[in-house]
Amino acid sequence: MIPYEEALQRLLGNLHARPPASEPLAPMAGPDGPRRPRWIGADVASTVPLPPFDNAAVDGYAVRAADTLPVGGKPAILRLVGESAAGTAAPPALGQGEAVRIFTGAPLPAGADAVVMQEDCDADEGGTVALLEAAKPWEGIRIRGEDVKAGERVARRGDALDAQRLALLMAAGMGSVPLHPAPTVALIGTGTELVPPGRPWMPGRVHECNLGPLAWLCESVGGRVASTATVPDDPALIRVALEDASARALVVLTVGGASVGDHDHLRDVATEAGFGIDLWKLALKPGKPFFAGQRGETLLLGVPGNPVSAFVTTVLMVLPVLRVLAGCPRPLPPTRPGILAAPLNNPDRRRHFMRVRVEEDGTVRPTGVQASHVLSSMALANGLVDVPPMTSLATDTVVRVVVW
Repeated sequence: MIPYEEALQRLLGNLHARPPASEPLAPMAGPDGPRRPRWIGADVASTVPLPPFDNAAVDGYAVRAADTLPVGGKPAILRLVGESAAGTAAPPALGQGEAVRIFTGAPLPAGADAVVMQEDCDADEGGTVALLEAAKPWEGIRIRGEDVKAGERVARRGDALDAQRLALLMAAGMGSVPLHPAPTVALIGTGTELVPPGRPWMPGRVHECNLGPLAWLCESVGGRVASTATVPDDPALIRVALEDASARALVVLTVGGASVGDHDHLRDVATEAGFGIDLWKLALKPGKPFFAGQRGETLLLGVPGNPVSAFVTTVLMVLPVLRVLAGCPRPLPPTRPGILAAPLNNPDRRRHFMRVRVEEDGTVRPTGVQASHVLSSMALANGLVDVPPMTSLATDTVVRVVVW
């Protein structure tokens, strides 16, 4: 059996993201924007400074700060000579003793070096305004380029295209951005015993419950699920499904049929179909029967059929592959610290990734029975704790929790 880190290193060693392609940003800002994370494929520089011009940070009056000082203990009084609203051209230059009514985001007139908020002013109908507070130079102003200079980098290769990055790119005038394409995934569930969800249960059968959760996990790290299918334990039908999936997707993810039973046909069928099987059997619990292979550019990843084993092995082995292919610079499973509120015991000779729930305060509790067929404890879990072979972790032990 192959140690987990060695298997992951071998699996990821020769992988790389697909070359980036320019994609328009406008659709991504709409209601049908990205449902999965995307990563930027090249550095991006701003086409404009941000802000693109000096403008008002508040509603008030654009003035020359030197004109706002009190005179003889009385407020300075300035003559109103115009108005500046957002979306209009800058008004004429401001002269000594003059003020311009201005609104948030409006361009600053030349000569002005401050904006006094309207709460500190008292305008009259005679066309003058009294300044109840003196202004400091550049107070109330957003200065051109103070956020971003023209030509300055606003995204690096490997940055995630999230909502906040999208806002910066669009403000910087980007109509499109280079993105790594989402890796396509085709899922195949195997097993004569499988019944589609929603269909009546039949003796000796079980409802299929792997494809939905695994598709959700794949999409959550940037994959795009191209197809899902279930097939019985029939080598000919498995071969047809495997060829169809290979034509649809870069990554084929199979579920079940990878162990050593008489009805586990997947690895043999894959070998006959020309896939070189590079990995099989992990020193891991759950997830021992995991395998991986390749034919041309198509990757074949096989996870066990037990629902918990399928989920955990997908988190630990499949999602790192998809992160690399999607352009994510940090492909390994993310972790967070926690403190055990109850002991975890692993009497097995394989390391065991045990299901736990980590609370906001960092408290970590096991969620119940850890057998690979028990879904109720998986449903309660939001993380995994790696417990070494033949080891007990006591209450109050500081642990790293794998999360998804």
